[in-house]
Amino acid sequence: MPWMMVSEDGPGGPAIRRDKAVMDAHWAYELSIKDKILAAGSLRSDDGVTAVGSLLVLDVATRQEAMAIINADPATKAGLRANMTVRRWNQAILAGVVAD
Repeated sequence: MPWMMVSEDGPGGPAIRRDKAVMDAHWAYELSIKDKILAAGSLRSDDGVTAVGSLLVLDVATRQEAMAIINADPATKAGLRANMTVRRWNQAILAGVVAD
């Protein structure tokens, strides 16, 4: 069951994103759970360059599992994420494929 998680960067977002150790750990963590990730990436301002938040769509059974995954992320632990919205996602079309 897909869960969509959208978050804005917290006030320290730019500094956290510049912290190579945190972001390397974040990337390694996401790669370690890639079998549960349907989509992931940063959200950008209209300039297309400045990261302002994150999108993560997980294929897990429960909201609790989704929250456990995002809360274990080194970027979350470092304070990157704020104002998070978590919603169950009803996939209709993904990469041009229409769901049954």
